[in-house]
Amino acid sequence: MKLSHKLKDKLMGLSPKNKINAVLEKYEHLIRERAIAQAKAKIASNGKEIIDFTEEQLEIIVVEEEYQIKSKLKNSTFMSVLAFFGLATF
Repeated sequence: MKLSHKLKDKLMGLSPKNKINAVLEKYEHLIRERAIAQAKAKIASNGKEIIDFTEEQLEIIVVEEEYQIKSKLKNSTFMSVLAFFGLATF
C-alpha cells in the first residue's frame, strides 16, 4: 500500500521514532474504518439496525472486529515469515 502525499508531507520533518508513530496511527485508523464497516455489515446481516444498539454495545462490536482484523494480519504475517524461511507446511 502506497503512502498518501499527505502522509509523506507529514513525515518529512519528523524524527524516525515520530515517523514510525505517524505510520502506525495511519494504519490504526485504516483498521478502525475497516472494523466499523465490518460491524455495520454484521449488524445488517443479523437483521438489526445501528439504532438498536447503545454506543457501548457498538464500541464492543467494533473492538471485536478490530481484534479479528489484527489477528488475521498477525497470522498472515507470521505465516509469510515462515514461508520465507521454508518452515511452513502448506
